[in-house]
Amino acid sequence: MAVQYQVNIKVSIGSDFNQEFYLTNPDRSPMNITGYKVSGNIAKHPTSLNAVTSTSSNVVYNYIPFTTRVVDGVGGVFTLSLDAYQSSKLKEGKYVYNTVITDTNGNRIDTVSGLVFAEVSFGSAQPTETIFEGGSASLIDDLILDGGEA
Repeated sequence: MAVQYQVNIKVSIGSDFNQEFYLTNPDRSPMNITGYKVSGNIAKHPTSLNAVTSTSSNVVYNYIPFTTRVVDGVGGVFTLSLDAYQSSKLKEGKYVYNTVITDTNGNRIDTVSGLVFAEVSFGSAQPTETIFEGGSASLIDDLILDGGEA
C-alpha cells in the first residue's frame, strides 16, 4: 500500500495546471494502479461549506475538483489538472488539496495532499484591457495607454 505524502503546489489563476505524481510501494518500486480511480479536490480548508446552498440537513462542501487521469498504471503515475476556467474560480491565496485513489476492490487510499498557493497569472492576456505602465494614463476604448504625458 502506498504511503500518503505531502507536496505543495502552485496554481496560476486563469491558466492551465497539470501535475504528475508517482506512487511507490514501501520498497520504492512503482505501485501498480492499473484500473484504479483517482479523485482530488481543492478547498480553503478540509471542511469548507457552500454557505449559499448548505443546510443543517443537506451539507454541501465547497470544493473545486481536479480533473484526474492515470497516465501509467503499471508505473504508478497519475495527473491532477485544472483548465483555465477551473483555475479562474480560485481567488488569490492559500488552499489545501487532497487526493484519494480507489482500488479495484473499492478500497479508498489517501495518497497525496498539501498546500495550494493560488496566484494571479498576470503574464497571460487579459480579456478586457491592456495596461502599459509609465506615466499619465488615458483610456482609448478598452486599451489603457500609460506611457507619458499627453
